[in-house]
Amino acid sequence: MRNGQWSGCVAIDDYEKLVETHIAYIEAGADIITVNSYASSRLMLGPAGLGNEVQQINRLNISAAIEARQKTRANVSVAGSISHVLPFTDGVEGAKQQPDISPGELSDCYSEMISIFENEGVDLILLEMMSIPARMAPLFQCANKSSLPIWCGLSAKREIPTAPLTSWHDTSVSFEDIVIQACQYDFDAIGIMHTSVDAIEAALVVIKSNFSGMLMAYPDSGYFVAPNWQFEDIIEPQVLLEYATGWQKSGCSIFGGCCGLGPEHTTALSELKSV
Repeated sequence: MRNGQWSGCVAIDDYEKLVETHIAYIEAGADIITVNSYASSRLMLGPAGLGNEVQQINRLNISAAIEARQKTRANVSVAGSISHVLPFTDGVEGAKQQPDISPGELSDCYSEMISIFENEGVDLILLEMMSIPARMAPLFQCANKSSLPIWCGLSAKREIPTAPLTSWHDTSVSFEDIVIQACQYDFDAIGIMHTSVDAIEAALVVIKSNFSGMLMAYPDSGYFVAPNWQFEDIIEPQVLLEYATGWQKSGCSIFGGCCGLGPEHTTALSELKSV
């Protein structure tokens, strides 16, 4: 992890670590492995002085996932991750930065990533941590032009357990407004990600009221203090499974983990396959 750049440079810093990580999740029972490209678009790498390496870094990101699949001979799908994340300012990546990026620049960055995914052989595109409307719209438009399946992961939060759900980045935006915006596009799955476990069920209710396709859920656990995620008070795998069993009964069919969750959580979630 680097302050400001998240994990966008791992492919050139420690390629083998990426391969090993994918293998760990495959061996834990994952059916889908996600390319380490959440923070490797030009939006993130450009300000870090790595604009000339965007193509190379993302080809390596995808190569690491495919290599892990080949080494394990596993029947897993590779998801190309893309987000609207920007470099962190004082440890915070917030909605206040969104006016700094024009829709045209956003579209160019997104189109570049999607083109790399299509050319390098990923199986689907995963839109991660969607929660800022102005940055979401250009990405949704670009993604809908791709021939690959598109899964859309939205992020929410609430200040107290009884409060309404809001956008993760901007609490002045309701989560339902984010869902309605996503549902204007032809996505194969929509779900909730990088969101506290105790808010997942409520988020799924909102999504289901607006979307009839496949539902997914992959929460986080712990908290962020720049430049690293803090692995404290992480949910126990079996407790996560108990929550996920409830989400499955509510119609969710795709399960996983975001920040703070590891292969042991994937092992626990794999029990849902037999249900």
